[in-house]
Amino acid sequence: MTIGDEPEEVQKEYLKIAGSYSAPIFWADSNNVLSNGTAFVLNTGEHTFVVTAAHVYESYIEAKEEGKATNCQLSNIDFYLEERRISDKTSESMDIATFSITEEEIKSLNICVLHGSQETWPPTRPNEGEAIVVAGYPGIERIEEKKQEYNFGLHCFNTPASSISERHIGCSFERQYWVDIFGNGLPEKLYNLGGISGAPAITLEKSESGIVSWRLVGVVYQAEASETLGEILLIHHAGYINPDGTVRDYT
Repeated sequence: MTIGDEPEEVQKEYLKIAGSYSAPIFWADSNNVLSNGTAFVLNTGEHTFVVTAAHVYESYIEAKEEGKATNCQLSNIDFYLEERRISDKTSESMDIATFSITEEEIKSLNICVLHGSQETWPPTRPNEGEAIVVAGYPGIERIEEKKQEYNFGLHCFNTPASSISERHIGCSFERQYWVDIFGNGLPEKLYNLGGISGAPAITLEKSESGIVSWRLVGVVYQAEASETLGEILLIHHAGYINPDGTVRDYT
């Protein structure tokens, strides 16, 4: 599906769909938020759990071991990652981490659980050129509005899958095709997407009757922006997550 061919009002709704699944995950000391990533709640048809990037978890653990982080939250709930981890992979083997969550906690979050349209797990992989829709929370958009009260700015966009490998999906941003759907202005060149790691990458599908559905295609784990490499996004395939919430290595 090529989202750019749709009317702008329809494109807005597609981006809102992506945004409805994402939540900021962050850690703080007694005074300030130190850092954040992005996470989402996934239902594979067998289990429901939280997903983010493994290096987001490792960054929190490092801050805690150094005595910096005293609190960790998923959106508006306390969420101590070290007590809930399901997967045991590191970011070097597979940059995806999963965590247990209760139904009561899910009800407290102001996000939707990502089920997707697939009938079995894992969802099928995207094709090159297929639109990938992402919504996450860059740290650069995190604003302290009052003492210890933060606004996490949500960054939503869609981009074609530029390349597909066995390990990941690569998206190369081509600014000449960018359209400012929400009227907030386009990000500056080499915009820092740090904090978007862990965001769900979804693709939208439209049936012949015009019904739109969506499926998870992967988990964002790296965003690069440099004069040399340009602006690129890397996404691990969703199939590396097992239905029970464990994560398998790339082999």
